[in-house]
Amino acid sequence: MGLIPSKVEDIFNKTLMPLTYSVKALHLSPNTISTIGVIPSFAAAFFLANGWFVTGGILIFVGGILDMIDGKLARLTNRTSKFGALYDSTLDRIAEIAMYTGLGYFYVFQGMHLASLLVVIAASGSIMVSYVRARAESHGFTCNVGWMRRGERIVILGGGALLTIYPQPFDAIVFAFLKVIPFDITYYYPPMPLTLAIGIVAFFTPITVAQRVYEVWKQAGIQNLPDNGTKKLSKKLRKENV
Repeated sequence: MGLIPSKVEDIFNKTLMPLTYSVKALHLSPNTISTIGVIPSFAAAFFLANGWFVTGGILIFVGGILDMIDGKLARLTNRTSKFGALYDSTLDRIAEIAMYTGLGYFYVFQGMHLASLLVVIAASGSIMVSYVRARAESHGFTCNVGWMRRGERIVILGGGALLTIYPQPFDAIVFAFLKVIPFDITYYYPPMPLTLAIGIVAFFTPITVAQRVYEVWKQAGIQNLPDNGTKKLSKKLRKENV
């Protein structure tokens, strides 16, 4: 389970279906949509690197929507393939790396060193989250769990970028927090929504990695149980919506 409730995901998926049917009418292949979907991410990286956060945030969401459509289109047209899955996953990682590179560029050249370190942690954590899932699925496990999946990362980072248009409430929250801690990090930690969003991703991605490893450990334990023990534990896991 992620931070985004499953009901919200279902509603959003349904709203994307008309757009998916429109793309289908253009007779574009899922791999073509995957390729096109990288373009907004590279554009977002450019705008983020130059401090145009609102435009970057919009492009992050555009790239995320296209990433969702390619999978739906593949299933809708019965054109799913192992290569398509690999190609889409590879482009997703490239898109994320581009986005974090743009963010890191901005913070480094603004002298915001702690924020740039958070970008490195967030980027590393994001890649590890995807890596653990890929490795788990290659061994026959299911592993789409955790608080900071790709969807959550897109929403948090894209939303943080958009909210920079009105940063005052976030400034007030951070300044209030800085007053109660015993050391001064005001200069090194600029209080703006995007920086807070990066901090959230940096904090939760390592936790998500641990959640996914634990999930695989549970499933591996089930496989090693005798038949009667497997049935009992399988019922328990189904109740937990694993």
